[in-house]
Amino acid sequence: MTSAALPLPILILTGFLSGAGIRLADPLLALIASDFEARVAAAAPVVAGFTLAYGLAQPVLGPLGDRFGKLRLIAVCMACYGAATLAAALAPSLGALTVARAVAGAFAGGLIPVAIALIGDATTYANRQATLGRFMTGMVLSNLITAPLAGIAGDAVGWRPVFALLGAAGLADAAPLWREAARLPPARHGPGSSALARYAMLLRRASARRLLILVGLEGAFAFGAPPFIGAFLVEGYGLSFTWAGLILGTAGLGALLYTRIAGLLVRHFGERGLLIGGGVGLVVWLGGVGLAPPLVAVAAANFIGGLALGCFHGVLQARGSEMLPESRSTGMAAFAFCLFVGLAAGAGAVGALLPLVGYRMLFGAAATGTALVAAAAAAAPRGARA
Repeated sequence: MTSAALPLPILILTGFLSGAGIRLADPLLALIASDFEARVAAAAPVVAGFTLAYGLAQPVLGPLGDRFGKLRLIAVCMACYGAATLAAALAPSLGALTVARAVAGAFAGGLIPVAIALIGDATTYANRQATLGRFMTGMVLSNLITAPLAGIAGDAVGWRPVFALLGAAGLADAAPLWREAARLPPARHGPGSSALARYAMLLRRASARRLLILVGLEGAFAFGAPPFIGAFLVEGYGLSFTWAGLILGTAGLGALLYTRIAGLLVRHFGERGLLIGGGVGLVVWLGGVGLAPPLVAVAAANFIGGLALGCFHGVLQARGSEMLPESRSTGMAAFAFCLFVGLAAGAGAVGALLPLVGYRMLFGAAATGTALVAAAAAAAPRGARA
């Protein structure tokens, strides 16, 4: 597949729907807990279950993309993701909701990472981060729109209709994905290229091992804590779900800015400059929110955080697409596995420690951990992408 043949608009929509599933529960977490007469900490598995299943599904889904075709896998996973999200809307208990979210998360694992691998096949490395930035517009817009709209809907009609709408949209998106996939020739795979052989090949590369460790730690600190900012705004500041969602949406504005200027940033600052600047911005974000400043400052910190996360993660993502170029979907599966297992571990740790130490200390600890990860990433040799 060439860059010209890449169905980028449909992939952007797929990214939007996938991103909405990841962040849908953030502004609704306190409402979901209240609906089931539980504490926010008890509802944390609704977030962690999705991300943990997302990560655990990667070792299976990645090689399937290389074997049967990346776009075909994306189409099937989108249909199953939509169906599982509809089931979540009907969940009779917190446990059933967690299971449905986990199933949705598992099939969501065949969307973004496989799409990134598809883009990697169609672009040169020099143009990849800019193309990935355009692709991530969908996911970023979902972060920008999902939190405010979900918060508003939570106040107006509850959380169940929000999940139902996303599920129906996922089923609808599966149709054009499959039509595009049906136009492609069957995927080619060489004899003896089993999934285990490809993963073994990946892990023999020291640069790949370093990158996978870094992205796992990034998931735990930089991705694991932000889902609880919405609950902090509701419980710590006494905000409505609507206002909490709107403030969370400022992070989406920062990330959206990154998608528009990703190519420019890479040309002017290079990968190391984006790792350093992004790391500093992430520390400002998490550390600033942990100080519980006025709401205007919280909104500003969220904006900085969204931009910084795009810069930092964008470099790791581009390097991840080159870890195993001969089986790119497998390589990106390993990348996503480490990211989302780290994210689930971080979110789970926050849920467990929250009643003991409170929001401020947890955000401060996440900022410290993120600073260490950023320092290690900036010090890694440039060959980490090879």
